Amino acid sequence: MLPSLPILVLLLAAEPAAAPASRAISFDAALGLTERTPNVVGATRASREKATLDRNISSIPYNPQLSVMPGWRFAPSNARQPELVVEILQPWNLSGQSRARRRTIALEEGVLQAEARAAALSSRIAAARAWITVWASEHVLEETRREERIAAELERLVDRATTLGAMTRADLAEARAYHAEARVAVLNAEGELFQSGLTLGREVGSPQATPLLAEGALPDAPAPAAARSAEYLQQMDLLPSVAMKGFQARAAGAREAEEKAIRGTLAQVGAVLQRDAPDGLVISGLARVTFPLFERGERERAGMRADELRLEGEREDALLAARFELAASFHEVDHTAELLAVLRDDLAPASREAAETRRRIFQNGGATLLEVLQSDRTAVIAASRLWRIQAEHAWARTKLWLLATEVALRAAAPEARR
Repeated sequence: MLPSLPILVLLLAAEPAAAPASRAISFDAALGLTERTPNVVGATRASREKATLDRNISSIPYNPQLSVMPGWRFAPSNARQPELVVEILQPWNLSGQSRARRRTIALEEGVLQAEARAAALSSRIAAARAWITVWASEHVLEETRREERIAAELERLVDRATTLGAMTRADLAEARAYHAEARVAVLNAEGELFQSGLTLGREVGSPQATPLLAEGALPDAPAPAAARSAEYLQQMDLLPSVAMKGFQARAAGAREAEEKAIRGTLAQVGAVLQRDAPDGLVISGLARVTFPLFERGERERAGMRADELRLEGEREDALLAARFELAASFHEVDHTAELLAVLRDDLAPASREAAETRRRIFQNGGATLLEVLQSDRTAVIAASRLWRIQAEHAWARTKLWLLATEVALRAAAPEARR
């Protein structure tokens, strides 16, 4: 049995909050706001509206027919007076059209429901990705600003030493170049944060075209263990993107069957009322039967059958894509965890310690400026990589969590595999 993940279940059941007035937004709020993005709202409304209107569809596919034939009797001359023939008919399809239509309606509703779920899941994944990217951009910007302050202090020290004759003008030029490079890094990080903030605002449907910031820590999503990957891989047909293609293929097949039934055997039963001159009244029964001897709707059914076969292929392709994506997600969680451990425990602290030590040695005259600059650059790169790999690991876990939760929710639904 697939595990339940109550965090997202509660989040989806809760009423989405209004767009925040501030420029900062938490991870949970970002996911909640995706329920109000235009594509999700539109898909959900379309599904509900069709289901509402479908309930009003009659079980009888044909309406009664009324024919009125007024006339005038000319002969014999002594019976010249108006006459009237009234014919009432009710057509009945004998080839199962009503049953075929109900099945088509149910599958078409399934298509729209799957589209709504696919839109919701896609929006949550996009918003989660955007929020985590903003979080990483914020911390990389902080790191570059810190390094820019260190570079400014280093330039000040070298400038003072050059004035006292302890260092050359070439040393000063290198210090200034390093400081300028640090300022360029800050500007690039600011631009990256602005762009990622705009993307986050777009993904959560913010009405203001202004960037949003990430508020709070990275999400610690309860991703399933890699040992359960085979179990989840067998459930990938429950993902909305795969289920939608399956419903579309089956709906195309149902429409083909409905079209065949429409062109099937048709019976018309009714009565004829005739006023016959001079004072006669005749009531007759009427029965007509149309047999599908020649026209069976092959022209229309051919396209529907072709759509069914094409969509079945697309469904299989979507299933393959979902399985490979899930396998990649399981691997990415483990891979980023290993990278994070190396960067967090070894590379980042060692490079930072080396840079600080090299700077103290330089202040005491025991190291060259070039050695200091190289150590600082290595430390900045390592620190930035650490922030980014933290974000990548959180994203890998979050994506896997979202996919696994959707599968678990659909597996618990009684109509999931219908």
